[in-house]
Amino acid sequence: MRYFPKAVLVGVLSGVMVGTSYIPFPPWALFLGLVPLWGFWSQASNYREIFVSGWIAQFVMHLIGTHWVFFTAREFGGTSIIGGVGTLIVFCTFAGLYYPIAGVLWKWLTRRLKISPGTSFLILPFLFALVEKVYPSLFFWHLGYPWLWFQFPGFQLADWIGFYGLNLITLIINVLLAFAWVHRSQSSLRNRWIVSAIGIFAIVNVLGLWNVKHLPKPDRTARILAIQSNIGNYMKMREQFGDRTIGHTVDRYLDLSQQGLQKHSDVDLLLWPETGFPETIYPKFIGRQRKRVGQFLKEFQVELVTGGYEKKTYQGQDHNVLLLMDGEKIVNSYSKSILLAFGEYIPFAQYFPFIKKRLPMVGDFQPGQGVDALTTQRFMAGPMICYEGLFDSYVAQIAKTRAEIFLNISNDAWYGNMFEPRQHLYMTLARAIEFRRPMVRATNTGITTAILSDGQILTMSPQNQEWFGLFELSYRANPPETFYQNVVNQWPLLLLIAIMILVLFDFWKKKYMSSKDHG
Repeated sequence: MRYFPKAVLVGVLSGVMVGTSYIPFPPWALFLGLVPLWGFWSQASNYREIFVSGWIAQFVMHLIGTHWVFFTAREFGGTSIIGGVGTLIVFCTFAGLYYPIAGVLWKWLTRRLKISPGTSFLILPFLFALVEKVYPSLFFWHLGYPWLWFQFPGFQLADWIGFYGLNLITLIINVLLAFAWVHRSQSSLRNRWIVSAIGIFAIVNVLGLWNVKHLPKPDRTARILAIQSNIGNYMKMREQFGDRTIGHTVDRYLDLSQQGLQKHSDVDLLLWPETGFPETIYPKFIGRQRKRVGQFLKEFQVELVTGGYEKKTYQGQDHNVLLLMDGEKIVNSYSKSILLAFGEYIPFAQYFPFIKKRLPMVGDFQPGQGVDALTTQRFMAGPMICYEGLFDSYVAQIAKTRAEIFLNISNDAWYGNMFEPRQHLYMTLARAIEFRRPMVRATNTGITTAILSDGQILTMSPQNQEWFGLFELSYRANPPETFYQNVVNQWPLLLLIAIMILVLFDFWKKKYMSSKDHG
């Protein structure tokens, strides 16, 4: 037990370093945060101490970075302060269990196969990334996204390796510096690993600068007017459960849209955020609010994409949808396919109906059938709703529909004003780089913005204010597929192959050295 107090200390230290290097903090310890933890793992002989240190690190990291879970539990779930704290603790307990699992598995593997210390260190980031990738998570909160947040030029390689590849590079740099720290008394060895870490960082950024200069040039433009209504959560909940305030909500959207259309001419598309249109769409029925919006669209001769609710059958469940409207006509609709657990559905509630009665504030939506594209009069739109944009493999399927511009609609009002809106923003904008399509992101309370396919982020809206903004997007008709688009689902296999190659290399190296000694 002599290492146990140190296990707690290094866990807290790494957790603080990583947690305060993630969005919205400057990434001051992005490449150093795991050094104390991994350095300790290399010297620890007890699996329990590895597990404890890893668990504490991930707990502290999530406590800092996702403390907004407390706010969400209070705002959405209506829980007490104690309930909010309890929800946060439960989330932080399990959200990053891949940390201690990866540590124990790595120690067991290196012992079992008798892998040399140097090779063992090199295996660690690949094994860590593998466990991280397969671990079930609500939010894919990894260390690749700060590259975009802080504008390290290396983020421009994401169309080749994805932001998960940038996460792996971050882990590799951490492990090189951890090895240097463990061998700090051996100056030549220490300096070699430090130089290697700096060299990798420099090469990745140089390649990123080179890559962005050689992108295919856009050949078309589209002008999209995004509306941010800043309608509070209480009003949203009343609308969802049938309150008669929906007319006031539509008034606010139409007023902001009119201001924007009068200020900006030649608008190709009007974009409202998630659940922006509050009246449920029924089959073969046109409600009063839909008629009002339709008349508005005819008057200004513009199409509208908006979030809303739709019932495919009169007795069916609601779908959280993205609607393309031309006048009163629903040209097409896309149903959200990846629903948020405990926000849009309750897991296993179909088997335990009483849960729904106990949690009436949780939505009961029907998931959609997968990806689809919307054909506007100007371009092919790739729709995604809220946190669907966090799933690179799902957005890759959207890109394969020949989508030319991504449209993401969201409502981050449930998560507070500080960390989550910025985290969600950059984790969503990352998809525009991986698949080299521009994206417009419209939100209810902010942050509304757009990003071009070359990574340039356009005007950002203020938070918690009514706002409208025109985004002129350059894009390519029939955009080519990126390399990452075709390998996005191969990460577990690629990481496993890398681990096997390192293990085989270690066996070969020991065999070669043994034969050399005997020769």
